[in-house]
Amino acid sequence: MTAERLDLRPWWHLSAPAVARHDGKPLPERADVVIVGGGYTGLTAALHLARGGAKVTLLEKEELGHGGSSRNGGLLHPGLQWGRATLVERYGAELGRALFRAGLDAAPRAAAFIEREGFPADLRRSGLAVLAWSRRHLPGMEADLREMNEEGLAGRFLPDAAAAREEVGSDHYHGGWAIEDSWMIHPARYLAALAGAVEAAGVDLHTGLPALRVEEERGARVVVTERGRVRAGKVVFATNGYTDAALPWLRRRILPIGSYIIATEPMSEELAASISPRGRTFWDSRWFLSYWHVNAERRLIFGGRASFRSTDPEKTARILRKTLAQVHPQAAHLRVEHAWGGKVGFTFDRLPHIGERKDVIHALGYCGSGIALGTVFGMTVAERILAGPGSSRTPSPFEQVAMPGAPIVPAAYRGDPWFLPLIGEWYRYRDRRDRRAR
Repeated sequence: MTAERLDLRPWWHLSAPAVARHDGKPLPERADVVIVGGGYTGLTAALHLARGGAKVTLLEKEELGHGGSSRNGGLLHPGLQWGRATLVERYGAELGRALFRAGLDAAPRAAAFIEREGFPADLRRSGLAVLAWSRRHLPGMEADLREMNEEGLAGRFLPDAAAAREEVGSDHYHGGWAIEDSWMIHPARYLAALAGAVEAAGVDLHTGLPALRVEEERGARVVVTERGRVRAGKVVFATNGYTDAALPWLRRRILPIGSYIIATEPMSEELAASISPRGRTFWDSRWFLSYWHVNAERRLIFGGRASFRSTDPEKTARILRKTLAQVHPQAAHLRVEHAWGGKVGFTFDRLPHIGERKDVIHALGYCGSGIALGTVFGMTVAERILAGPGSSRTPSPFEQVAMPGAPIVPAAYRGDPWFLPLIGEWYRYRDRRDRRAR
C-alpha cells in the first residue's frame, strides 16, 4: 500500500458543503441559554431550544464541528460500552435496564431526526458487524447479542470464521455478531446541514471564540470570553473530547483519547463487494480496536486507536495501513489519500452523562458513540431546559448517574491523560495474549 499525495485534512471536510463562520460578532449582554461547543450536541440543543422560543447564544472556539463531529468514522450505531448485565449489577435492575435500553434507542432516534429534517447526509441503514479478534471473546459476544435480541434488535451470532466471512471479506476474525439496526453517515455533511438549520432558526452563533470561564454574578451565571461577557439563564457545556480549562471540574472527568482514520482512493465495485459483501459497517473486539466501512464513493474509511501516545496522523497512517492490509489483503494495493485524527471523549466509568453542577449543565462523554448519543443528548438538554424546574418530565437515565472523577488519586488528574501510554501498553499485551488464545 502506498501513500503518495497523503493529505492530512479529513476527507469528510473536502467532500461536504462549507460551514459558515461567525467570527468577530458582538456578544449580547444576556441570553436565555449559552451553549459552549459547536458539535452535534451543542447544535442540536440550540436548534430545539430556539424552536421552543429560547434566546440562544452558542460559543465555539474553532469552527462549527471542528472536533469529533466532522472527524469521526461515520458509524451511527446503537449501544454503550457496557452490556445489560453489567449495568444491572452496577446500578440495579431498573436503572441498569433503562440505561441499556436508552443506549440502544439513541441510534434510531438520531437517524429518525436526520430523516425528519431532510438533512442530505448520506444516511443509510447498513447494519453493523462486530468481529471477534480472539476465540476467547466469542462467549461474551454471544451474551451481548442475546441481550440486544431480547430488547428487539434483529441480528445473528457468527460462531466461527466461516460465518464471519459471510459478513466481511476477511479471514482475520474468529466470528462475532451482526445486527440490522445500525447506520452509516457522512458526518461532515450532517454537521453542515445541522449548522444551516441552527442558523435559520435564529441562534446567535460565534466561532473562533472560546469560553474562558463561568462566573457567578448576583445569583446568575456569566460566561466570560476574551471579547466580553454574556449573562445566561442557563449554561450548557457540550465539549466532549475537547473539554478545556474553562470548566476545571468537568475537565477532570473527561479523558481525551486520540482516534485516527485513513481514507483510500475509490475502489471498484467488485473490490468493494469483496470487502463488505452486505454493505455493513464494522469494528473488531480488540482493545486497540479498528473500525471501518466502504462509503458511498467506494473509499475504504479505516480507523482505530492506533496509539495512546502523543503522535500525529502521518505516523498513525503507517500503523493503520499495516492493519488494513492484515484485515483486507485484497485492498493492500489501494493508495491512501487522506489521514487525520481527533479526540474521543471517554469518562472514568465509560458511560455518557448529562448533569448539572452550580447551574451549569454538561452533556458529554460519548466514549466513541458520539453521532447517536451526541444528537440525542442535544435533544434531551433542550427538553430539560424548556420544561423548567418542577416539571413532571421524566429524566433520561443518563441524568441519573453522577459522573465520577479519576478512581485512584483524583487530585493527580487535571485533564492531561499522562497515564494513557501505560494503559496502552497493557491493552497491547492483552490483545496479543487474547489473539494467541485457543
